[in-house]
Amino acid sequence: MDDLEYSNEALEAKGLFYNKEITVYVEGKDDPIFWGNLFSLAEINAHIEDVGGKSELEKYIDKIVDEGADFYVAQDNDNSDFLDDPIRHKNIINTYGYSIENSMYFNSLPFEKTISNFCRKKLNFDIDFNIWVSEFSQDVYDLIVYDIANNKFKKGISIFGDNCYRFLKTQNSHKICSTKIRAFIDSIKPNFSDAEINQVKEMMNQSEKDLWFMIKGHFITHALVNLIKNAIKKEIGSPKSLTPDYLYSITVDCTENWENRIDIKSIVDRLLEIKNIA
Repeated sequence: MDDLEYSNEALEAKGLFYNKEITVYVEGKDDPIFWGNLFSLAEINAHIEDVGGKSELEKYIDKIVDEGADFYVAQDNDNSDFLDDPIRHKNIINTYGYSIENSMYFNSLPFEKTISNFCRKKLNFDIDFNIWVSEFSQDVYDLIVYDIANNKFKKGISIFGDNCYRFLKTQNSHKICSTKIRAFIDSIKPNFSDAEINQVKEMMNQSEKDLWFMIKGHFITHALVNLIKNAIKKEIGSPKSLTPDYLYSITVDCTENWENRIDIKSIVDRLLEIKNIA
């Protein structure tokens, strides 16, 4: 990327050019607004810029770790907690869950508002949503196990993929098909030893994180869109169009009631450490 032609000093100073306190680089176009909201909670005036992909962001991380560059990187966790040698650095901030979507999708309020608006009446979607989150997380438990094992033991197999479409009961369903999951697990199981899988399960059992925060964020999107569309259809009798872009627009702000959400508060606490240092 062109930015890497600049010196570390130039990359560090970008924030100053925009009259910001610090400079933060993020992976892609979905990230600046999410991270901007969290930096605002910590009252840090940050210039946040996406670099065009994960492989590009890794170059910025290398500059921080290997060259002592004094800018910041904010990135998805990608379940790095379970890896043997995760990169930890004061200038690198990770999401609490697998990715930003895990936090974006965890609050039922924007979905409740959306469904109520479509149906033109106030509805309580909270209970149904919480049940779905729990069931969905349990239904993909084996995928989580094998995804972590795949990354931890460097197997090179795509587990979650880009979305959950192939594992849903039907094209329009929001529920996972256990038969499809089992068939997939059976197809990849020979690549893993029992010891590897048992080690990952033990690590997961010791983790304080809910399973929801161990699922690849983009994997959830299609099922959640279907859940909302089906809830609307149930109430008004006809389907409504709802795109992933719309889902992003109603969920990217995670600031409401953030003090009572460990996924958001833990990041804000981390950002406050940066503020105190700066």
